Amino acid sequence: MSFSISYFYELVATSIDESTLKKYERWRGLASKNKLLINPTASDWWETSKAIRRHYLMQDEQQTKIKTLRNDALIARLAVMHDGFVVTHDIDDFQVIQKVMPNLKIMAAQEFFDH
Repeated sequence: MSFSISYFYELVATSIDESTLKKYERWRGLASKNKLLINPTASDWWETSKAIRRHYLMQDEQQTKIKTLRNDALIARLAVMHDGFVVTHDIDDFQVIQKVMPNLKIMAAQEFFDH
């Protein structure tokens, strides 16, 4: 199992307290040490921006909603490119992204962690 560095970005950017931050730092350190971190390439950034652009052009979602999906779209891109899947509580957000990344596989966090 690999982890997108973008995933850690999301976790740290929204972490509330110092103990949670330290936990995420340990996880990232372990993932890095074990060569389990996936870093976006220039191509990943470029293709993700085009996917977000397609949403703007489709006008199927509110502009403000699309702006909040930018980091999630990068996580989704890395999952698709590395034949992985996204585990999330925000199923609906990733279903929006799935409209322009049809090969994206999504799994509810509860389903993943209950098995």
